Amino acid sequence: MNTRALFIAALAWVSPAIAQRPAPRKIQAGEGVFVFITAPYSDVGLDGNSVAIIARDGVLVFDSNGTPAAAEAVLGEIRKLTDQPVRYLVNSHWHWDHWYGAEVYRRAFPAIQIITHEATRRMMLGPALVFNQPGLDEQLPQHIAEVEQALKAAEAGGKPPSDLARLRRHVEDDRFFLGAKRAVHHTVANLTYTDSLTIYLGEREIKVLHYDRAVTPGDTFLYLPAEQLLITGDLLVNPISFALSAYPTSWLNTLERMEALETTAIIPGHGEPLHDKEMLHTNVELLRALLRSGKEAKANGLSAKDATAAAYATVHDLMVKLTHDDPQLNGAFRVYMVEWLMQRIYAELDGPLDDAIAKP
Repeated sequence: MNTRALFIAALAWVSPAIAQRPAPRKIQAGEGVFVFITAPYSDVGLDGNSVAIIARDGVLVFDSNGTPAAAEAVLGEIRKLTDQPVRYLVNSHWHWDHWYGAEVYRRAFPAIQIITHEATRRMMLGPALVFNQPGLDEQLPQHIAEVEQALKAAEAGGKPPSDLARLRRHVEDDRFFLGAKRAVHHTVANLTYTDSLTIYLGEREIKVLHYDRAVTPGDTFLYLPAEQLLITGDLLVNPISFALSAYPTSWLNTLERMEALETTAIIPGHGEPLHDKEMLHTNVELLRALLRSGKEAKANGLSAKDATAAAYATVHDLMVKLTHDDPQLNGAFRVYMVEWLMQRIYAELDGPLDDAIAKP
């Protein structure tokens, strides 16, 4: 199983493949603030949360999904809530599942301001596309061929109709996902910022913030001071964050600064909204523990692989706070938060990290 598929399965977000894409699930996180959670794309992809902030004279959308079809579905739900135009789209970072639907908003609202951190725009224009290309050219087509072969074998073997229907839907959904990603018209920001940007939208004050390199070079998050609402992108994921290419020390510093913000609700990059800081606190403790363990292990001459095994044991209790000791989630935690972060900790100890995208 490839790493992205393992991530989906381990996070328990995979539902049976379906012939028709379901509507996004809508959760109200505050007055006029709605989170839209899109169902996974069978076993081949998952979508980041999209957030709509509705004001009296317009809408700001944070993150525009992983396919134009998903963004169209979210926009359809927004139009049920208000007839105000989407004036701003803020994309949090370069991961495809948070911005590949941006073209939908540009097409629907030609005057829209699409905003990212300056480093995110740079990543979107080249490195992110190069990183994703093998999936489109090789990995996804190979996976689809394997599922198609399984379907043929099931048909020849006289499997029950329910099994055949499931496999056929699986193939349809995987083909849809590949086609959707191949057809994306990559739409990047026409407005960038360096450290902060304040948007006054009707009655709302919306702070667009970047503290440091953390999960990516240009992580953007939102803070609404009046509502005390924090919208994190992948700086925080419910239940397990994704540490590939992360910047360990500055990620920790970013989360520590976010802890200081007064919040009544936190909307993570994936998963359900949070109504306290417990998960944020746990991630801060986790990063501190892993950084401490990695530094000690490297000083004692251990390999990153051996350091991973040692660190995994030391952060068991913190892991359980996030995974509730679910075996699949524990497996994902070991890979995505311990193994990958430990590799980055070792690289960081060898010298300043550049912005090249690390491979799993």
